[in-house]
Amino acid sequence: MEVVLSVPFSYNISDEVRRLLEDFRDMVNFCIDYAFKNQITSYAKLRKDIYGKWKNRWDYSTHYCHSACKIALAILKNWRRRMKKGGVRCEKPVARKLFMQLDPQLYKFYGDRIRISVKPRQFLFIDLKFGEYQRRFIEAWMRGELKTGEITINESKIVVPFKKYVDLSNPSDWIAIDVNESNVTGVSTNPHLLRIDTNMREIKSVYFEKRRRIQRLSKHRPLTAMRLLKKYSKRERNRVKDLCHKVSKRIVEFVVKYNFGIIMENLKGIRKSIHYNRILNRRLHSWNFRMLQFYIEYKAKFNGLPVEYVNPKHTSSLCPICGGKLAPNGHRLLRCDACGYKADRDIIAAVNLLRRNPRCGESPLPPKALNESLIEVRGKG
Repeated sequence: MEVVLSVPFSYNISDEVRRLLEDFRDMVNFCIDYAFKNQITSYAKLRKDIYGKWKNRWDYSTHYCHSACKIALAILKNWRRRMKKGGVRCEKPVARKLFMQLDPQLYKFYGDRIRISVKPRQFLFIDLKFGEYQRRFIEAWMRGELKTGEITINESKIVVPFKKYVDLSNPSDWIAIDVNESNVTGVSTNPHLLRIDTNMREIKSVYFEKRRRIQRLSKHRPLTAMRLLKKYSKRERNRVKDLCHKVSKRIVEFVVKYNFGIIMENLKGIRKSIHYNRILNRRLHSWNFRMLQFYIEYKAKFNGLPVEYVNPKHTSSLCPICGGKLAPNGHRLLRCDACGYKADRDIIAAVNLLRRNPRCGESPLPPKALNESLIEVRGKG
């Protein structure tokens, strides 16, 4: 299977690059106008119909036309989808941001710089800025372990996708990961227990209180309140994103050590399923479970480890031994009245997730048999 990991590089934008970005934005808008007026949704048809008109306006390499057509159709598709939901007010979409996507025929990657083909036999060189994180991918690319895909360039970053082929079919064991607001718990088949305590709930609570205090000022100083809300919302997103990266990194390091496949909950639609509890609904809407799952998934797959999702229904309410109904038995403890099994609710949920994957077997995993690894990960201040 081919897996892709996109890595951002910084660079200093020049007048030539800015002019190229502006021209590419004009190309995209030109393609949007033509496709919108003629109701074209096919990439092949748009490229065939528009090529002659595009060539009369620009003398860039032909592949710029191909890339502009792809982006224009993607923008139109997204605009139509939002139109159906009633969330669009404009009559026609317009590309406003400066960016462009270049396929491998338009650039050459050298590791520390990129050569862009602007016109036939006319090139533009861009020096890349990178740190230790980017250096690891450059060195792997130089060893022939990675290949590059279609790059994206904006005014400050160049995003290079690195691709490699991995075998996701033969993990040594499996680990089920239960994502919660305050911790992440994993139980494996060999067996091991991984618990990562986070301060996600603390971060959310702090910024919720800040926003509530700012909103009290909105009647008297609306512009100031708007500026502060934007400032602290961005700061909260950065802290949460940083924390999710740290947690996912520690999880994948643990998983790679034992060559585990990963099982996680399929939580699609969970926010829509809660209507009766206003406080719980607010907490679910601020819970970044999908961001953390996404980071775990792409990092694990890039290391050659499979990721599967299972139905989480009743994983925290049914006994993993006999299937009986569980009842509270202390702080975060659950007990089965039928067989007497008692454990932490997060451990029970992870064990049930394991047992729902047919490749993990049916053997029960009591907590006494687990080798515990306790890790605390904190977000940046």
